[in-house]
Amino acid sequence: MSVSEAVPVETQQDTALLIAELHLLSLHGGDDASALDRMLEHVVQGFGAVSGCLAVLDEAQPDQIVITAGVDLPAGALGSRIALGSGVLGSVAAHGKPRLLAGARPGAAQRDLGVPASSICWPMMIKSRLIGALSINRTAGSVAFTQDDVERGATFVTVLALLVDNAGMRSQQQQRIDHLSTLNAEMLAINGELKATQAQLLQSEKMASIGQLAAGVAHEINNPIGYVYANFNTLSGYVTDLLAVARGGGGGSAKPLDLEFLSEDLPDLLRETRDGLDRVTKIVRDLKDFSRVDTSDAWESADVLAGLESTLNIVQNEVKYKATIDRQLVALPAVCCRPSEINQVFMNLLVNAAQSIPERGVIRLASGFDDEQVWVEVADTGKGMTPEVRNRIFEPFYTTKPVGQGTGLGLSLSYTIVQKHHGRIDVDSEPGRGTTFRVTLPRRQPEASGVALPKEAAHV
Repeated sequence: MSVSEAVPVETQQDTALLIAELHLLSLHGGDDASALDRMLEHVVQGFGAVSGCLAVLDEAQPDQIVITAGVDLPAGALGSRIALGSGVLGSVAAHGKPRLLAGARPGAAQRDLGVPASSICWPMMIKSRLIGALSINRTAGSVAFTQDDVERGATFVTVLALLVDNAGMRSQQQQRIDHLSTLNAEMLAINGELKATQAQLLQSEKMASIGQLAAGVAHEINNPIGYVYANFNTLSGYVTDLLAVARGGGGGSAKPLDLEFLSEDLPDLLRETRDGLDRVTKIVRDLKDFSRVDTSDAWESADVLAGLESTLNIVQNEVKYKATIDRQLVALPAVCCRPSEINQVFMNLLVNAAQSIPERGVIRLASGFDDEQVWVEVADTGKGMTPEVRNRIFEPFYTTKPVGQGTGLGLSLSYTIVQKHHGRIDVDSEPGRGTTFRVTLPRRQPEASGVALPKEAAHV
């Protein structure tokens, strides 16, 4: 049976068929407004009426109903509001009881105008909750509605109330989905901004750390450069003497040339000069690796202990006057990570350890691993922390250092980096007993499961 052809409602079976048609329309009637219009048309046709209207309770103003669907209504009726208790439709909605209107037959002029001669108004309710009201009309010349029509319609009006309520809930659900989609898009945009800000903070903290260590790095470079320069001065004198001998001048000095001494001293000068230049090269290389700005989000397989040693070389001047390094390191398997970020974590821990030692102490470096993860510990014999301080050390901008010695971002960003690597950073500290940080990292990352890990690192 086509849902576009309504069955006249004369028996309970007809009522059941009309209910089935209304259900089909609720499923395939298009948008909510179109579905309500078509359901109302079927009700009007099914009861042999010529006009009708369907009004729904306004949830924003629950003391009013709004005409949302109509058949052959006067101009401007659709969308109009009716206060509960006002007029026939408002009164039926307010009191929750159907009403049969079958007055005297109108005259010819009224028939020409289509004035209803008989009407039924039903409240649409689910239990005691008002959904709206329904009205259908017959004009003069038609059989007037009876009480039997009112009772037959009661069942399908309840079903219609459920369908209207369901349509309203679908509309609200779609509104919520649209709202959630908008919120999700905004959250994605904010998340992108936060990631960009976090990357900027990470780089700013890295540069600030290098700035604080610049004097120490310059000192570490200046020492080997100093004796390289001195060796070149000595070597220049030796070359002058040797060239004089070669030309038969007997040397450029008053003393006779000691060739045996030169043969012993020249190799030492060259070796010391090479060592000094190697030291400068290593510092510059470590500094470059540490401070680089990664242009890719790709993970790589790396030896984190090699990164630890490289970072220790950068902070050497900060550490060597405060602590002795006690290495208790074991060989670690390669770890899938972003090495420059892990080096940033190590630098923060090493500098904090050195700065926590009042005069002279020990910084212990330890490592270990199992089948799933690796860990590196940085422990110091410094002042330690109270529980109150320990609970706040990973908060952004929180610092106990004097002004100019810390940004309050080092440990916060270290915590963020380790979390991004799906690891954890634990701290154990008591006042007067020192502090131990343990960084635990998984050997493989979910985002980089396709990275081929090399053989275990041989670094000790």
